[in-house]
Amino acid sequence: MEDLIKTLIEPLVTDIKKVKIEKAQEAESIRFTVFIPKEDIAKVIGKEGKMIKSIKNLLKIRAIKENIFATLEVQEI
Repeated sequence: MEDLIKTLIEPLVTDIKKVKIEKAQEAESIRFTVFIPKEDIAKVIGKEGKMIKSIKNLLKIRAIKENIFATLEVQEI
């Protein structure tokens, strides 16, 4: 799942090496926290949050296929 998140975020940021993904797993659910540099946060969130909503939807689709529950949070560094 981390590879999916990286693939979706990579074109939106200037340097993918600065992006950090943390994974917290509890029973049948996984929570991903993505830390994005301040200069790229607006591109990842998108107008009215449309970009991040799309990324979250794609993550949920993949999670459903794998029979787990996944959430995604974005934080600025």
